[in-house]
Amino acid sequence: MNGFERRKEQKKESIRRAALELFHAYGFRKVSISDIAHRAGVSQVTIYNHFGSKDELVHDIVKTVFQDYMEKYRTIIRGGESFTEKLEIIVFEKTELASHYQGEWMQTVVQSYPEIQQFIETIWQQEVNQLMFDFFEEGKKQGYVNPELSQEALLLYFEIWRKGILASPSLIANTDNSEKLMRDLISLSLYGLVGKKE
Repeated sequence: MNGFERRKEQKKESIRRAALELFHAYGFRKVSISDIAHRAGVSQVTIYNHFGSKDELVHDIVKTVFQDYMEKYRTIIRGGESFTEKLEIIVFEKTELASHYQGEWMQTVVQSYPEIQQFIETIWQQEVNQLMFDFFEEGKKQGYVNPELSQEALLLYFEIWRKGILASPSLIANTDNSEKLMRDLISLSLYGLVGKKE
């Protein structure tokens, strides 16, 4: 990479950082290109030259954030904690992500941009399903997941759970102030309506 290309990438990265900070603080809708340009110390034209439009910049940010969270999930699932500890961390990580960006992560971004939906679905099919397969296998070995359940059924269950949350963005937004609700959802996921057997 020559000096010009390096400076170009550094400028793009400063725009990304500025946009991410502003989106995080004020949400996606309220932040303008002018706000981002001011925070990044560049002209609006520079942003348009690098990203084309605000929508394209949002796409870029969402992909970056999603990939960062994917790396976190990989680390969590491959870590040394118990199955239930990992499940709790994953659920609360998702809650934290959804509550950021003024609660617009699910409603405005994931549901409003078909390109982002396709990007996430592709990653899900290519990588997340295998991660969850490994995770459920670990849960079986530790005695938390019924060993008689097929991987197909477990992955379908997880997919229904995920799609249900995506269809109800207010569910995650409301759990930001209710840790007990999240723990109840985790308990339901693990033990169903009957509850944990002694």
